[in-house]
Amino acid sequence: MLAELFRYWTTFAPERVRKYGYLRRLIALEFQHKRNEHAWQEHVMNCRTFIAESAEKCPRHKIAVVLGSGLLLEVPLRTLADHFERVYLVDMFHMPQVRAEVKKYLNAKMLYGDITGIFAMMAEGEYPGDGIPAPAARIPHLNDADFIVSANCLTHLAPPFCDYLGEARYMTEFDQDKLTLQIMDAHVGAIVDNTPAVSAIITDTERFVLAGNRVVRRKSLIPGFRWPDGATLAQSLEWQWLISPAGNRNDRTDIEHTVVTRLYEHLAPAEDEDQGDGLEDDDNSRLGEAMTDEKGSLGDGLEDV
Repeated sequence: MLAELFRYWTTFAPERVRKYGYLRRLIALEFQHKRNEHAWQEHVMNCRTFIAESAEKCPRHKIAVVLGSGLLLEVPLRTLADHFERVYLVDMFHMPQVRAEVKKYLNAKMLYGDITGIFAMMAEGEYPGDGIPAPAARIPHLNDADFIVSANCLTHLAPPFCDYLGEARYMTEFDQDKLTLQIMDAHVGAIVDNTPAVSAIITDTERFVLAGNRVVRRKSLIPGFRWPDGATLAQSLEWQWLISPAGNRNDRTDIEHTVVTRLYEHLAPAEDEDQGDGLEDDDNSRLGEAMTDEKGSLGDGLEDV
């Protein structure tokens, strides 16, 4: 715990990244992985293998986009960099060790920003809830990517906003659940139905608390969510991820997540089509939210929301 606090206070990050809990979650993930590296090994390798094999199915190998790149635990960056002319790693914040790793690959670029579109919505003075739905997802290179990966981020998109809106705007639990479902639907719909790319989705779907072989508690992590019916599903896999073995939390229960992968194939765009989304191909690209200074102000007025 002390090591995590030290990392938190010594890691430079924009105020919004701290305020909405993104930095805290990344650091917690980092230390959780260190404690459970052996237990996570199979899950990590399954993810990397799935992404690498999915990349092989792409008709073209120009642009790959990884949504929720996180700590790169589940992302085979070297493989993607070898396969594609350009690899975009997208997250709200990239930890220092991630930035150091990405710099090893000249064709890998980091994009910082919110892919749900809610920060941009709030910057305009609007908030989801009270009959106002979540906005469309903001996926970089949605129209010209050859490969898009949603890397175990689906169930992590909504909580920062639900926590904030529940506290600051008294959003009810019912409306929070409704917003969560809208965000998940928009995210999956965008990368499955609205892109010519091959789309690979990795997500946890259920949480189990086990005492030995007995299930003590079971919870859906995607309640109400339904996978698209009309999309071309090429492959689906499932496995159990021992996310927290007994003893880690001073109790005798294991925590497991069910992980599901879905691979969707689409027709590749014509070679001469220019379907860029206007994002700049430089290290300071921010999904339309330009940095205003070296201290990391995102420049959209959200720091003081």
